[in-house]
Amino acid sequence: MDLSDLVQALLRRDALAARQWVADAGRRSIVWTDVPRPVGWTGLELAVAAGVVELLASRADQMAPPWTATVSEAPTPVYLVRAAETMPRLRRLCETEGPEPLRWRHVFAPPEFLTIA
Repeated sequence: MDLSDLVQALLRRDALAARQWVADAGRRSIVWTDVPRPVGWTGLELAVAAGVVELLASRADQMAPPWTATVSEAPTPVYLVRAAETMPRLRRLCETEGPEPLRWRHVFAPPEFLTIA
């Protein structure tokens, strides 16, 4: 599975593609510590990748790969849900209660982001 597919889907705000990627990752039982650090990516792409890998590893009761700890915040804040840009309550929810691995990198999403129901 290619992590860039997930990151690009998230940055396009393509929730269906992102959720499908996460579902496929779950079926394949990805070992998150084995996910390699992306090369040649922008700071924004790296911040999203590190945050989402840490989030998904945590939800799978696994350790994140060491490279995620070296990735800092996004160069500019980004909301992975378009509605958060126009809905003040949703924006505040994302900023205060969104997944911590994303939030501390200034990548914002609702608390249950990318959960498979």
